[in-house]
Amino acid sequence: MIDVMEKYHEAVDRILKEIMTQEGEKIKNLANRIYHSFKSDGLIYAFGTGHSHMLVEELFYRAGGLVPVYPVLVSSLMLHEGAVRSSRLEKLDGYGEIIAESLDLKPNDVVMIFSNSGVNSVPVEFAMVAKRMGTHVTAITSFDHANMVGARNRFGKKLHEIVDLAIDNHVPYGDAVLEINGMKVAPLSSISGIFILNCLVSEIADLFAKSGETPPVFVSSNVEGGDKMNKKFIEKYSKLIPSL
Repeated sequence: MIDVMEKYHEAVDRILKEIMTQEGEKIKNLANRIYHSFKSDGLIYAFGTGHSHMLVEELFYRAGGLVPVYPVLVSSLMLHEGAVRSSRLEKLDGYGEIIAESLDLKPNDVVMIFSNSGVNSVPVEFAMVAKRMGTHVTAITSFDHANMVGARNRFGKKLHEIVDLAIDNHVPYGDAVLEINGMKVAPLSSISGIFILNCLVSEIADLFAKSGETPPVFVSSNVEGGDKMNKKFIEKYSKLIPSL
């Protein structure tokens, strides 16, 4: 008899394989766009609400991660200041517009929005403002979930319908995949999203390497010489990325 851990492992393995086969070309295309964005002094602006903010943190200031990343971390939309309130605020019309309009987005930047459902006001509004400002906008979202529910914003739009490029995380409706005593447990969106992001990072680094250039990647500060290697990047980007 297969135990629950093995069932979860099988679910994770299946979804990661689906991402590789069905989203790989999108990831490569996005990597190419970001590579050229970086070459023209652009940044990745990364944004997510609720648990999706973890994808922002995975992309930002990470050992083995990209340097030119501007994390849009809005504490009221995270969990530590009130989880239930953050969920309500994500559905508040106008809030996403305010957040996006506060940023100095440029056409040579790339915006990445993370939202598993992709139906609430804040991520949709954020995407619409970013597109209006001429920025290339991409999303990591669950097509399955979005197609099972109605839009929860005044525009009647879903995130994957309005962005320039939508990458499906292949997570099923409701996120959790194991049914135990009538309840669904063990979500997948964080694992699938982080996998997509690190595939993307690897592709971007490879493009730099193929051009004979050192990719703009942080080294762990906990390895010998790590702080020294990172210092040049921090000096270059700290004025552009306040969170550094």
